[in-house]
Amino acid sequence: MKVMPLFHSPHRLLVGDAPYVGVLDLPSSASNHERPPIRLFFPATTTVSPTPRRVKQARYFVNNRVGYVLQGLAHIALARHTTKLYRFILRPLMWMVSLFFPARFLKIPDTALVTTTTTTTTTDSPVRYSPLNNNNETERSHQSLVMFSHGLTGTGEENALFCTALAKRGYVVACIHHRDGSSSRVPMPDGTCKYYEHLPSGDDYSPSHRLEQVSYRAKEFLYATKWLLGEERGGEDYDHPILQQIRPNLDNRKVIASGFSYGSTTCALAATIEPKRFQCAVFLDGWFHIDFSSKGYEFDFPPEAFGNSWPHGANNGNERSHIIKHTDGLTIPSIFINSAQFEGYKKLYASTIKVANNINTHNKHDTTIPESTLHVIPNTKHQNFCDVGFWLPKFLLRRVGKLLALGDADVFEASENILDLTFTFLKQF
Repeated sequence: MKVMPLFHSPHRLLVGDAPYVGVLDLPSSASNHERPPIRLFFPATTTVSPTPRRVKQARYFVNNRVGYVLQGLAHIALARHTTKLYRFILRPLMWMVSLFFPARFLKIPDTALVTTTTTTTTTDSPVRYSPLNNNNETERSHQSLVMFSHGLTGTGEENALFCTALAKRGYVVACIHHRDGSSSRVPMPDGTCKYYEHLPSGDDYSPSHRLEQVSYRAKEFLYATKWLLGEERGGEDYDHPILQQIRPNLDNRKVIASGFSYGSTTCALAATIEPKRFQCAVFLDGWFHIDFSSKGYEFDFPPEAFGNSWPHGANNGNERSHIIKHTDGLTIPSIFINSAQFEGYKKLYASTIKVANNINTHNKHDTTIPESTLHVIPNTKHQNFCDVGFWLPKFLLRRVGKLLALGDADVFEASENILDLTFTFLKQF
């Protein structure tokens, strides 16, 4: 009698020549407030010694802080963290739920967590960076850096499998945890936590809120990119021995921008601000349109990526954001991978088609630049682009999948399609 697995297994998604995927968690720095928290995924191996140390696998949540994430989500959906309801009921309740939450006990396959105390020159961790280029050959100074931005209310931990799959193929992947108020909860440099900021609605709504927020996110995205490449310095983690191993192998001409949902908006703006910084982009179910037409606000988002000015009512008038020095919009070759759910939002999907077409129009006379393409994964919803489907038992997913914005597509097959499209696109570079 064959026993069916309790969870969807992600093992077969992680294909590549890297023996392990190293995972290094870089929290907010008390001495460098500009750098956001980063979770770094990289091709790795382990040291060989007469007494080899056991490699510890990484979990989906940094420091296994399931309770922190659940508390942040409770703040968003149920009651603000400043209320008595939250402090005396929801916070302890979320801690209790976190003790039994299935993802607490799961580990990311093929990973090796950098866990031990380090100095600026040495580390006693058994994990070592293994320079593997993206054609699966060992070669120095040809490593591509992928910068990844999480979605609205996210933390980046929900996209760990996507990042791991890239690192397994030889990419170095930096997943940023944004501190702009768009995350459910994020640790700050002073030891406090910042919760999701509920923006005004109704008559108090202003388009400047999201525009200023995504500008802040793009600034973090660009700073983290330069910091990892060694163009910006600072912070107690800058000289971490793992980073000292990685930096000499990174090719600053091969940086890839990527993000999920609001993260796609973020990296689209970053790549519009500094188009020569990025080789290409991978957008997962991107948010490219704001529709608050009931209050007179509706625009492509971010406007800069479409070559547009900020809408009237933002930035004290119809002005272009001061951070953009050109009017071309987003121009780097990109792949747009969408859910069937987002395809159904006509205005949003039309904006996605528009930005893809704009890129191809801009690059049409250069035959060396690959075409930007748009794809839809059938029967998927927004959360099929995250790891949620791998966190819960199959029997529970069948009951609450729609509530969690998971589509009818098989969880594994949807993730496999997303990765296949991504790698097929990236092979062109």
